[in-house]
Amino acid sequence: MSEFKEFYQAFLDKLEEARKAQDSVTFQKLMHVVEPNWKNEDQEIFADYCQTKAGLYALFGENLDMDDWMSKALQFSNAEMHTHIYFKWLSLYFHQLKALTKESKIKGNFSSIFNVSEQAIKLEKDYYTKLALESMRILSLAALGKHDEVKQELESLNLKEIPSKLVNDSTKLQYFYANIYKLLVATLEIRDAKLLEKLLKMITIDDALMTSSAPLFRKFNTVVMDLADMRPEMAADFNYFYQMRKQWSGFLPNFSLFTMMIEEENVKGLDFFFDSL
Repeated sequence: MSEFKEFYQAFLDKLEEARKAQDSVTFQKLMHVVEPNWKNEDQEIFADYCQTKAGLYALFGENLDMDDWMSKALQFSNAEMHTHIYFKWLSLYFHQLKALTKESKIKGNFSSIFNVSEQAIKLEKDYYTKLALESMRILSLAALGKHDEVKQELESLNLKEIPSKLVNDSTKLQYFYANIYKLLVATLEIRDAKLLEKLLKMITIDDALMTSSAPLFRKFNTVVMDLADMRPEMAADFNYFYQMRKQWSGFLPNFSLFTMMIEEENVKGLDFFFDSL
């Protein structure tokens, strides 16, 4: 075992102990520990270490350092790992949002989500993974109040019907289903019924529903709930946004109004909300 590998294993052991004990002092020490030199054969381990260090800095809101370590992870990892690293980087920002209450901090995180997702989109070639990144980028634009840009970006998306074999395969499209609800949130926020219908038609597993005369809220609710039952990734994202409904009322007021009516089981209000889109 190389010197660096031994160091990293000891580092992970201490980190796990600190997590169990909720020991902030040890967390701080691990953030500032100086790692030994690593050799070529340690490159993959070093890239993982960079991500672990980024997570520690994210925990304390030191985002400049977090960004530096994630950039190092990209620099010293193989290209096939870049997608995973970008999504981990973005997840750190989204996780931080749970604890943020100051408007300036929330705005700063959404700006960073926009920047990181835009950087990742330029490199991503897979259609569904790219759409997952677009979902985060467009959601951040909506939260920053740039509704005209959101509409333009949504209109420019090349939305394709998803083959059922991909929907039903839990090993496929995991990034997509973990993030596509964000695109629905952005569409609700700008109150555009045509774009919402277009997006629902893409992700629905019930084509007959979308061609029926059912109210738009029923279509939305059925599509989202059906997919949440099938794809736990989407259910988790749905729950995340529901949890954040009050904290983000100033950033996503239309979505917050929608979730408030869901909470109150205000069916008439929901029908009116969707009919007025």
